[in-house]
Amino acid sequence: MNAKSIGPSARLSALHAASFGGIGVYLPFFPIWLEHRGVPPDLLGVILALPIVVRIVAVAPLMALADRGIGPRRLIAGACCAVALVYVALLRAESFVSLGALVVLMALAHAPIIPAADLVTIQAIRRDRRLDYGRIRLWGSIAFLAASIGGGYILGALPADAVIWLLLGLAITAMATAWLVVPDGMAANVDPDAPRAAGGRKRLPLSLWYVIGAAACTQASHAALYAFGSLHWRDLGFSSATIGWLWAVGVVAEILVFAALGKSVGRGTAAFGLILAGAGTAALRFAALAADPGLPATFALQMLHGLTFGATHLGAMAALALLAPEAARGRAQGVMSAAQALAMAAGTVASGPIFRAAGPAVFLAMVPLAAAGLLFALLAMRSFRTQPQSAGDGG
Repeated sequence: MNAKSIGPSARLSALHAASFGGIGVYLPFFPIWLEHRGVPPDLLGVILALPIVVRIVAVAPLMALADRGIGPRRLIAGACCAVALVYVALLRAESFVSLGALVVLMALAHAPIIPAADLVTIQAIRRDRRLDYGRIRLWGSIAFLAASIGGGYILGALPADAVIWLLLGLAITAMATAWLVVPDGMAANVDPDAPRAAGGRKRLPLSLWYVIGAAACTQASHAALYAFGSLHWRDLGFSSATIGWLWAVGVVAEILVFAALGKSVGRGTAAFGLILAGAGTAALRFAALAADPGLPATFALQMLHGLTFGATHLGAMAALALLAPEAARGRAQGVMSAAQALAMAAGTVASGPIFRAAGPAVFLAMVPLAAAGLLFALLAMRSFRTQPQSAGDGG
């Protein structure tokens, strides 16, 4: 059996699973490997912040390549190959400078992988409306969760360098998967139902810029939780196992929302309602979390991750399918990713001094970000209603 004999939904699901598996190992275990290599805590924080900076700067121009001759297939497979080569080099790195330089190269190589996988999926949905984005994308979340849990057991029984070997294997797997499942002829700007670009660089419509702002602000409202949630829960006396389950519940809720609402991507104007739901729920979630409501309520608030992250992400992808100009879909996806990375970085940096000074009030400080996301979503809806012809043609 070859890849072409497998249905498009299964192929795209495999692409997302392969793309997220490495992240499920990298996020929890790469910092431990760096510590094993002797990187001190202050320098560790700097090295781990470098990928965020790289993503802000690099993802949009790299994703623009998908609109040109390189295409998504070569972009994803080539990026995975470059990531694998960096992991090989990391095994031989000795100095802190070389480690930092290689982390920058790794981040540069990895920057387009997830956005390009989303781009490929959205393009497939535009061609075949029977496909369900959420049921495809949820396999990325499942792979992330499985890699995090399974990686912990695997790496607990092996030397520290096994982290890099496991990441290397996952990168090679992702490269092979992308090469097998993404059609060679799939270009970001091919859509038989949309008007052709007249030439030149297409402008993104105002309604899409508002959506980008809404998604960036809403996702950035999670910054304090991502950075300091575990520390705060530990200070409250929650056990490590309980904290692990709090994070797992959020991922499970995200998967359920993807399964239930994923059909919204590529189905008209549902984008705005999804982002409104995500932003409004985020404001309520983080205001309540700041009050230290106790363990049962904290579990309930973590289940809202399905809306605050999941619905917002689905809404953003639906907006890209609806609004992005025909010849600039890769660039639009890149701008969306870069904006979210920039907002998340700013939220994370701002959260540090607030958490040190006020503890759980840091979650309350995220509420204005969620409110800004709500406002941008309302502006996007209004802009689209007043100028619906701008959708998909650059305005």
